[in-house]
Amino acid sequence: MPIWIPDKVGYGEHEDRGSRFLAWVFLAEEEEVFAKQLEQVKAEHPKARHWCWAWRIQEAYRFEDDGEPGGTAGRPMLQVLEGRSLSRVGAVCVRYFGGVKLGTGGLMRAYGGATAKAADDAGVQEVIPRMRIPVFLSFARTAVREEVRVKFPTAVFEGDFQDAGWSGTVEVDKLDAPAIHELFWEPLRGS
Repeated sequence: MPIWIPDKVGYGEHEDRGSRFLAWVFLAEEEEVFAKQLEQVKAEHPKARHWCWAWRIQEAYRFEDDGEPGGTAGRPMLQVLEGRSLSRVGAVCVRYFGGVKLGTGGLMRAYGGATAKAADDAGVQEVIPRMRIPVFLSFARTAVREEVRVKFPTAVFEGDFQDAGWSGTVEVDKLDAPAIHELFWEPLRGS
């Protein structure tokens, strides 16, 4: 199953009755990366009234309304990320208050709208998960490595020849693993 991540840092704005909402969507491989990005945005926008955020990394997620009424900022931002099936992603949206209260619906539209524009600007990139397969090939079967290289050009071998044959690993796209495993499988002799 492919993973979708932001292709670049995306930016989006939304204005409503004098309030400005500035949003960024970016790659966040881990929570610490997200935290650094949030601190950077806070430092660049110290006069903003609210710094709301959401992130989704693998199966985990978090969001924060930062003083806005519960569920009106971080949750709509997270819903944008989930709606686009993004992973390894963070979003931060700052609000410069314009003097007029927007109500819960207005806030949800503003935070979600700015984040959606930022997500659109970021674009998406497909990441195909990879895995390592331990491999041993007797000397008689070492040609299988070349067969794998021809059929699966993204396969990466690491290993060396030992007394009994070639031993190491092959890193492959997870989707290709079953077919590659079949090529390496060697029935037991003499049974």
